Amino acid sequence: MLNYIRSEFYRVFHSKGIYVTLALLAACAILINAVLACFGAVSPDFAYDNTSFAMQFLLQLPLLYPFAALLIVYVLYEGAGKNGNLKNAVAFGVSREKLLAGQFVVSTIVSLAAMVVTLGVYFACAYALLDFDATIAGTEVIRQVLCVLPTAIASLILALLCVNMTDRGFVGILVWLLVMILIPEIFRYVGYRVDVFARIADWMPGHFMDMQNATELFWRTGEGIGKCMIAGAAGVAVFGISCWLVLRKKEM
Repeated sequence: MLNYIRSEFYRVFHSKGIYVTLALLAACAILINAVLACFGAVSPDFAYDNTSFAMQFLLQLPLLYPFAALLIVYVLYEGAGKNGNLKNAVAFGVSREKLLAGQFVVSTIVSLAAMVVTLGVYFACAYALLDFDATIAGTEVIRQVLCVLPTAIASLILALLCVNMTDRGFVGILVWLLVMILIPEIFRYVGYRVDVFARIADWMPGHFMDMQNATELFWRTGEGIGKCMIAGAAGVAVFGISCWLVLRKKEM
């Protein structure tokens, strides 16, 4: 398996896809802070050209990290079934279990590296271009990231499930959106009439991590941290088993 993981890292870092993705993510981080700084320079009454608002902007988007995991997986593995990468790996004696484990290790490490780089660029630009305001510090973003991380990993495994389930990238993305976003929304709306659906929705990251609930600072409460850990662990288990079953039955 180690040889397969090494070969995957070699393939990833000798292709343009990951570098283009990192460049786009870094450009977005720079652009957000540059726009705030420009508005502040043009309008003296603009109240949001400060580091506190820049940090709050990230805190309002906890689902950004599961979406980023989806993006990285599709950059790395979309079309792997069509271009023969999986078939070649199996032909050279890599079992499907090791293949799945290798995909998970590579995509997780690359995703974490991309997150560190992007957040590093974001923090550097915020503190370089904007007025310093200690109301909300960068450490608060780090606390949120650590809390959301299990859900992001579950999202990554779900993305691997989708990319291995179908060679049609658009269909896989729709499945991911259905599971992570649409189903929690359906449960939330049905929960207005049926209490059991509301209780289930409360444990779905697509619900308790949306922008509305992010204002409640769920990563600061014991209940919120517990939900993140339990929901993330459940997602890892369910999506991991599902991905293994799909890959076992997949025609190479």
